[in-house]
Amino acid sequence: MTATVHERSGSVASSGDGALPPSWRQPLAVALTSVEAALDEVADAGCWSLSDAELAGLVDQAWSVRSRLDEVCLRLATAADTRDPGEAFAATSTTGWLRASQRVSRRAAAAEVRLGTALNQRCPVTRAALSAGEVNTEQAAVIVVAMGRLPRDVTDNQRRACEAHLVDLAATFGPEELRVLGRRVWEAVDPEGADAAEGRLLAAEEAAARATTVLHLRPQDDGSTRGRFVIPAAQADMLQAALQAMLAPRRPSPDRTMGEQSVDPDLDNERLPYAQRLGLAFCEVIEHLPVEQLPQAGRSTPTVTVTMSLSALVTGVGAATLSTGTMISAGQARRLACNADLVPQVLGGDSVVLDAGRARRFHNRQQRAVMGTTQVGCIADGCDRPPAWCEAHHPTPWAAGGQTDVNGDHGGVLLCGRHHHLVHANGWEVVWAPDHVPELVPPARIDPNRTPIRHRRFSRRRTG
Repeated sequence: MTATVHERSGSVASSGDGALPPSWRQPLAVALTSVEAALDEVADAGCWSLSDAELAGLVDQAWSVRSRLDEVCLRLATAADTRDPGEAFAATSTTGWLRASQRVSRRAAAAEVRLGTALNQRCPVTRAALSAGEVNTEQAAVIVVAMGRLPRDVTDNQRRACEAHLVDLAATFGPEELRVLGRRVWEAVDPEGADAAEGRLLAAEEAAARATTVLHLRPQDDGSTRGRFVIPAAQADMLQAALQAMLAPRRPSPDRTMGEQSVDPDLDNERLPYAQRLGLAFCEVIEHLPVEQLPQAGRSTPTVTVTMSLSALVTGVGAATLSTGTMISAGQARRLACNADLVPQVLGGDSVVLDAGRARRFHNRQQRAVMGTTQVGCIADGCDRPPAWCEAHHPTPWAAGGQTDVNGDHGGVLLCGRHHHLVHANGWEVVWAPDHVPELVPPARIDPNRTPIRHRRFSRRRTG
C-alpha cells in the first residue's frame, strides 16, 4: 500500500516501502510536513471551551509558533535568493518568483527577501530569537534598521552587545517603542559618546533626506492634478501639524449649526473620508501662503493672474484662465480674486483688458485687521476659523459696484475657504442685518424661506 504525505500544493507519494523520498528526508521538509499534519488534526477544533487563562496562553503560544514559522520562511527566501532565479524558478528575480508562486504583493515579497538576507548576514542574534519565537517579524525588522544605523567604526563585540540589548528589549516593547529605543541603542556600549554619535547620524540622515527630496505634479484632464513627494521628516511633521490643526478646529459648543451641519452636506468635512479631508486642508494651506514673503525674482512678487470676461466676473457664470494656462470656473475665479494672491484681468467684449491689478479691489492690511477685530473670524455659524485663515469677501461684487471697505452695509466680511466656496458656488449670500451684523442667507433648496443665519458670537447684538 502506498502512503502519501500532504503538502500545500498537493500530495507526494512515498516509495513502495513507506519511506519518504530522499528529498523529503531533509529536516525542514520533515518538520513542515509534521506541522501541517498536526494542524490538520485541529482544523475544526473550537475555542468555546477554553477558560480566559487558557485562551490567553494559547494566543501567546500561537504567536510564538507563527514567529518560528516566519523565520523558516525567511530562511528559505534567503536560500532562494542565492540561486539563479532563471535556472531555478524560471523567473527574473526571487522577488518576482515569490510574488507569483505565493500570490503576495511585490512589496511583501521584496520585504521577505530583504529581511531574510539582513538577518542571515548581519543580525544572527535576532534571527535566533525569531527562530525561538522570542521576537516577531515586526520587531526583527525594527532591530535590523537600528543595527544598520550603528557607527561604521563599531567593533564586532560592540555590535553583538547592541543587538543582544535590542533583543532583550523586544521581550517588553512592541515595534513602535522599540524603534525609538533603537535610535539610542549605542548607549548600551558607549553611554558617554551616545549623544555625539546620534548627532552625527541625524546630520547624515538629514543630508540624505534633502538629497532625496522630490516633488512631482502631473496635471490630469479632469480638472485635478496628481502628485507625489518625498520630504525630510521635520518638514513633514510641520505639514502634518498644520493639516491636523485644520482638521480639528476648536469648536465653542457641540451643537453645530450652519457652519458644520446645515450648510451643505456635500461639504461637511466631518462626513468626508480622512484622506479627502486632509487633501482639502492642504488646498486651504496653499491658498493662504503669504506670497508677498516668498523669494522674489527681480522685483516681482510670485503671482498667478486670472483672465476672465466682464460678464463672467459680474455673474459668476462662465470660465476663466490662469496665467499657467489652467482653466477654472468663473465662480472659482471670483472667490480666489477676493484675495491679493491672485490678480484678475478683466476683458471687455473685444478682449481688451478693462482692469488689471489690485488697486481698490482688495482689502488692505489695516482693513483686514478691523474685520478681524469686529468679526473675530469666519462669519459662518459654527465655524471657528480665525481671521488669519479667512478671506475677505465682497458681499456685493466689486465689478457690480461693491465697495472695498469695512463700513456700512456693503463692507467686506471674513469667510474661511470652505464657506467662501459656498457663497461663490453654492448659492449662499452675505447680507448685513439692520444691527450691522453680517449674516449668511441659505439658498432656497436648503431653506425655502431663506432665513438669514448669523454666527452665535453675534447673537447678543441682535436688536428688535
